[in-house]
Amino acid sequence: MAESLRLYFKFIGIAFRARLEYRSDFLVGVVGVLVLNLTNLTLIWVLIAHFRTLGTWSYWEIVMLYSMWLLGHSVYAVFFWHLSELEVDILSGRFDQYLVRPCSPLLQFLGREVNYFGVGDILFATTAFSLAYRNLALDWSAGQWLFFMVSLLAGLIIETSITWIAGSLSFWLGRSKAIHWIAMRFSGLTQNYPLDIFGQWFRLFITGFLPVAFMNYYPLTVLLGKPNAFGVASLGFLSPLVAMILLALAALVWRRGIASYTSSGS
Repeated sequence: MAESLRLYFKFIGIAFRARLEYRSDFLVGVVGVLVLNLTNLTLIWVLIAHFRTLGTWSYWEIVMLYSMWLLGHSVYAVFFWHLSELEVDILSGRFDQYLVRPCSPLLQFLGREVNYFGVGDILFATTAFSLAYRNLALDWSAGQWLFFMVSLLAGLIIETSITWIAGSLSFWLGRSKAIHWIAMRFSGLTQNYPLDIFGQWFRLFITGFLPVAFMNYYPLTVLLGKPNAFGVASLGFLSPLVAMILLALAALVWRRGIASYTSSGS
């Protein structure tokens, strides 16, 4: 295990150095991500300027909702985003090279590249969260901060696991990126807006089938002392459990996919 982790971090180091060879591209990409996130929050502000609140959520509560998701998403974007590109390696035959080396195919694939755009997400999310915390006049205890950090980790695992599952379906389907794209469109709605404003069927879908609401909405209702969309307080504490179930499912799909993999011959 220790040797595998050492190799993974070595792969990541090489990937970072390769990315930094193009520094102007790095800076433009980071600035672009900052502008995109600012645009998202500006659009939400425009809505609230007309309606005062969305459901029972004020503007700064929604900023915190968005930035909580973005904090976990930023780590995913840097290290795990390319799981959605697994179909490219499978269809091109490049996946074969991971199977003939004396190292975990998963570690080789994950260490292949990093996405520097996630750095912009980290900067924006940290700033937005700090502003929201201050404007909401919050004073969390050590236990609340611990719960917040655990929820961030759970959110990261949930998003990574969903992408990993969608990518692994390429072993059977050949192309599965569209599945990931659809999942992320649903996720985007719930990260920008509170679940309260959606209909019952949509709430059920992103709670029980595609559980992206556990990335930020449910734990944040606990931290802000707000009732959630179903009025079941225990839902706010289930993010770690949901994350572990999805991670186990993703690992199972991956292992089954590896076992059934046949080279494309390219």
